[in-house]
Order: sequence, then structure tokens, then C-alpha cells
Amino acid sequence: MPDIPLPNRSDAMADELTQEDISGFVDQSPVPTMAIDRDLRYIYANQAYCQAIGRPIDEVLGKYVFDIYQAPSDHELSFRRKCSLSFQGEVTRSEVQTSVFTDDEGRSRTVYWQTTQEPFFGRDGQVRCVVQRVEDVTHLVELQKSHDVIVTELDHRVKNFVSVILATARITSLSADSVEQYTEDFCSRVDSMARIYSRMSADGLKGLSLRSVFEDELAQVAARKSIQYSLKGDDVQLTVKSSKDGGMVIHEFVTNAVRHGCFSRPEGRLDVEWAVVGNELRVLWVESGLTGIKPPDKKGFGTRLTDMLPNARVTRTYHDTGLTIEYIVPVEIITDDGGQDENWLAGDQ
Repeated sequence: MPDIPLPNRSDAMADELTQEDISGFVDQSPVPTMAIDRDLRYIYANQAYCQAIGRPIDEVLGKYVFDIYQAPSDHELSFRRKCSLSFQGEVTRSEVQTSVFTDDEGRSRTVYWQTTQEPFFGRDGQVRCVVQRVEDVTHLVELQKSHDVIVTELDHRVKNFVSVILATARITSLSADSVEQYTEDFCSRVDSMARIYSRMSADGLKGLSLRSVFEDELAQVAARKSIQYSLKGDDVQLTVKSSKDGGMVIHEFVTNAVRHGCFSRPEGRLDVEWAVVGNELRVLWVESGLTGIKPPDKKGFGTRLTDMLPNARVTRTYHDTGLTIEYIVPVEIITDDGGQDENWLAGDQ
């Protein structure tokens, strides 16, 4: 760090700073400050302190502290103890206190504050008085509250996410024919969930649009092979919960299309349309350009997943040239986060 030269000062200039000047610093300080004697009577209060308690200085000096400031008896006892320690030479700090202030328009504001009591020593080394400074800690209290809310919410979301992963692992095992297939399917599903969470987190943990969820899943396939598809539908904004649920369903639809459906053959094509009709969201998933399509011999993960979705109706129609899936869900399920248990998947046994 470079040396910063300071201007030379003469002793005469230093002497110009009088005791009155020094006390003026405290008088004009924005920090409420007061001093009391051993009888807990005011012997000093600066402008900020008088403004904070709403009393002029001539109504404060010489008065007993709790004749001016009304407080519960337990607070008065605690204050006496702290002042007793400060008169013995210790610096003490009070617990956070709360005050409610009302402005001229009747609007109330809660203020959190904390005091520090410091001994003021005379030239003889004896404590002459106790100086108290009042600190507005409202921003710190609110910051702590926000922190606590975030920690609680994070704990809740992590537990739910882990529960969903465990449930996904269990359900995946029911449809996997080998360890290799299980590993591939499970990792693919967790990766899809992670992408959904990442995109929502990047946007302040807000829900995604239905179109963007389709586009993200299809982009994963398009990056590896040439595919034909179209998306057509209203601008539907999903909640956080429905973004996660919808992401899992769409991932399964796309995965099945890659393995057995329209994306498994060059001539295959996917057309997806959706619309809000009345109080329902209707999604039509149409795979075409295929031959010899028939229902699977056993129930896969995607079918198990959609069967578990509360309030959703899913119809699969298999025909020789393709597959049509109609997915219908009440609009309030996708627009109201309070409409469904967030941990519904993990609750399946």
C-alpha cells in the first residue's frame, strides 16, 4: 500500500480543536447517544437521541431513565444490571428491542434496535458515567429473517428433491431390463430434472413456459441427430411445481420417441399442439411416419408416471403409422402452486 502524505500540522492548529468542538461531534452524530450517572439519570443526550425518543433536551436532563422511556419491568431490571457492570468498567450490550413508530399519515413502522453501554473514565481512572449508544439493527434483523426463510425453503426443497430422486430410482428399477439400461435411464431422468431446476434458478426460481420445456427436451435430441417436429400452442406459463412435473412427463415422451417412436426412424415426425380450453389445458402429442406400431407388452416408466399424476387424464392411441397421446389437466393445477402436493411422486409406494 503506497504511503499517503499528510499535511503538516502545527500544535497551534491542534489546539484550535476545543472541548466544545469535540462535544459538537457527538451532538451532531446521527447515532443516538446519551450518558447517565449512577442514579440512572440523564446527564447528556445528543440531538439524535432526543429525536428518537421524541423529547426535547430540557425534558430529558436530570430525569430518571425510565421516567422518560417506558419499558417492561424485566427490561428495566436487565438495564440496571448492565449499567452496574458498566460502572465497574465493562462494556455491555443489550438484547435487541422492538419499537413501533407511526408517521403523520398513520402508517406504522417496526424498528429493531440494540444499545451498547460503555464506561466513561475520568482523569483519575474512575468511571464518571455510562455512555449509551443506540444502534438501529432493523436491516440486520430483516436480513436474518430472510436468511432463515431461505434456509427453511432450501431445506424443504432439498428434501423433496432427494425424495423424488429416490422415488425415480425405485420406479426406474421396475421397468429396466438390465443394470446398463437402469443406469442410462436413471441418469437421463436426473439430468432432465437438474436442467429444469437450473433454468428455474437462473430466473429467480420462477416457473417456465410450457413451450420452453418442450424445446429444451427436444434440443437434447436434436443435438445428437436430425429430427422433424413442430410445436404449436398458446403461451402457457407453468408454476415451479408444474414445471418440474411437466418436465418429467415430457422427458419420458421424448425418450420413448427416441427409442421406439418417431425419432427412431428417419421418416418419423412429431407434432405437438396444446391449448387452454375452458378450465383445462389440453396437449396433443402426435407421432407419425411409422409402421407396425402396437402397444408395449409391459408398462414402462412413462406410463407409470402419468398414471400417478393426480387430476390428469392421459389417453394413448396406438395405430399402425404412429401414436397419439392426449394429455388433459385442470388449468388450476398448472397455475396454482397450492393445488398439488409437491412430493406426490415420492409418496407412491
